[in-house]
Amino acid sequence: MPQPPYSRILARAVPRFPLAAALSLSFVTFVPAPVQAHPHEFIDTRLTLHFGEAGKLEGVGVEWRYDAFTSMLILADLGLDPAAETLDEADAATLSGFDTNWVEGYNGDLWPAQGETEIVLGGPEEGRARLEAGEIVSHHWRRVLNPVDPAAMPLSIRVFDPEYFIAYTIADHARFEGRDDCRSRLFGPDLDQANERLQAALDELYAGGITDIEANFPAVGAHFAEELVIECGPAIGG
Repeated sequence: MPQPPYSRILARAVPRFPLAAALSLSFVTFVPAPVQAHPHEFIDTRLTLHFGEAGKLEGVGVEWRYDAFTSMLILADLGLDPAAETLDEADAATLSGFDTNWVEGYNGDLWPAQGETEIVLGGPEEGRARLEAGEIVSHHWRRVLNPVDPAAMPLSIRVFDPEYFIAYTIADHARFEGRDDCRSRLFGPDLDQANERLQAALDELYAGGITDIEANFPAVGAHFAEELVIECGPAIGG
């Protein structure tokens, strides 16, 4: 079942969306074509990699900065001032952890791997959030259930919503805790190729008689994803 057209992350956390219909109508009214209708939300992501004493990756810290419009809707839905620029202590407590009560099966739109092997993460912990210049910035930690050694093989992390409701940007290189011999490289997607695949998927839906594209949007988010590659150990040529 498709999630409500509100905050995709919040939809997987709190099943109540009084503003969903208004947001849906805004896109139906002002967006002329399905390709332009996605994504609806924009989130800048920053990652912190925590390594244990053995040098293995044991945890990933995830920071999400929501776009101003989505932030406004979330604040209103939580009963907070949608026009606020900052929050007092009580309102900050209400906001903290709002996006970490995930439904079963949701992976946090975080896709780490070592080679062809998926790195399995636990659920979100230590959820907290704040408001900066009208934008919500939330943070949570994910435990690595089977710690991996990045010196054995580089790690790859992508952040994407498969249905491309949310467009994620990896806003910076990874931060490292517990090792000082790691470095990261950020690779962008081939947007021309991604858009071609999106259009081909949409054409296939139309050819099959599907007209409600919003409810059946193809899983193309991976094609638009950035990739962060992390290497640890002596640098080649260093």
